Amino acid sequence: MYLNLFLIILNYISISLSAKVTWLPNTSFNLPNNFKNGKLPCSKETVIFPETLTSSIRIEADTSVGGFVLPLDGELILTEGSIGFGPARDDNCTRYGNTYYTEKSISLWAHPDVWSSSKFNKATPDAERVPCFDDIVEFPQNTDFTVVLPDNTQKVRGITLNGESFDTKTFRDYVLSQADQSQQFILNENGDTGVVVERSYCTSPAGCPCQNNALEIDCSTKFCPIPTCVNPVEPVGHCCKICGGVIAFDIDRSFDMTAFKEKVARVIDSYGGSLIYHVGRLPNKVQLVVVEKEEYTGTSAEVVNNIAYNLESHIVHQMQISGSPLYKSGLGGKIFISMFFAVALVMVAIYVYYYKLPEVRFPIMSRSQPSFFSRFDRRTESVVSLTRRDSVAPMGLSTDTAFRNPLYDSKRKYLVEESVSEE
Repeated sequence: MYLNLFLIILNYISISLSAKVTWLPNTSFNLPNNFKNGKLPCSKETVIFPETLTSSIRIEADTSVGGFVLPLDGELILTEGSIGFGPARDDNCTRYGNTYYTEKSISLWAHPDVWSSSKFNKATPDAERVPCFDDIVEFPQNTDFTVVLPDNTQKVRGITLNGESFDTKTFRDYVLSQADQSQQFILNENGDTGVVVERSYCTSPAGCPCQNNALEIDCSTKFCPIPTCVNPVEPVGHCCKICGGVIAFDIDRSFDMTAFKEKVARVIDSYGGSLIYHVGRLPNKVQLVVVEKEEYTGTSAEVVNNIAYNLESHIVHQMQISGSPLYKSGLGGKIFISMFFAVALVMVAIYVYYYKLPEVRFPIMSRSQPSFFSRFDRRTESVVSLTRRDSVAPMGLSTDTAFRNPLYDSKRKYLVEESVSEE
């Protein structure tokens, strides 16, 4: 009796916590695979559509492009929000010119950026941006798409297609019948759907991986922007290197995932909402990824370092943190080089001033004959003394170092004569 009650409560909790993961239509403007270069346009590029569009193109809000070259025949659906034209302030894209929308028709279940969900954020690895065992998969109504189903069996809590719910059998029957030609599902290499609808539960306090049979994400269609930091990191499951911090550590059955998430949430909240994080369960490991909402400043790396330092000593963890932002990289070296050259220039100036200046002579014209005035050499190694003519040179000093004052005798004679006359 108690077991049944526990399962009912667990089922209610799991359903309430289930996330909805929605397939992005192949014609979505925000799907990198729909562009010729496999990259989403940036605010400096002009998007050129084909002359004719076979289906409606959905453009999400907050899209920024340089401009549009619209088709002659087709339909564009603008979601509620704004679309920006012209370079954006926070756009680090260096591409200019034109980019071409191709309206591709086939995408893999394991392609990056083909699924959307409220639980995905900037820190979520691409390997976990797919439906998990406790997610409900939704394929939108009135959209055109072709999906290549996964090779490895994927468990999901439910499937919704055109507003209708399917289980494993009914979904397989639908795929085999292919009633709707605008929405096509391609069987995997084993001739199966590769999707099992099952209400499975995670009863381990250490948490459960997204899928027991993890998919190998095809990163060839992923657009990776240039990281804006020194030494970017690449978490497990990410197609691109990012700026931030990562911790991956081994766990055992006694690990409490809920307590760890609460601890991380408290630390992240103490930074005022400037950080985004993701806690993922890997086989025998837990991975924490922390990035920043806006431009990278190094705060996310600092937070990861603090969290890793405060982890229990019995947990062996691996940590990766990015370096300083690119605009600050090499600042210390630049300051050192600048100071070095400044000091060197000062020393050279002093040396030239005291040791290398040539002797300067200025001619002085007099009534008798020309003479020259010269400055004293600042560098001297001799001792100059003033002595009387009849004085004896001090011991230890050479008489060559003394000189005679030509005014001494004349001055002395004048004083002696003046003294005699007064008497």
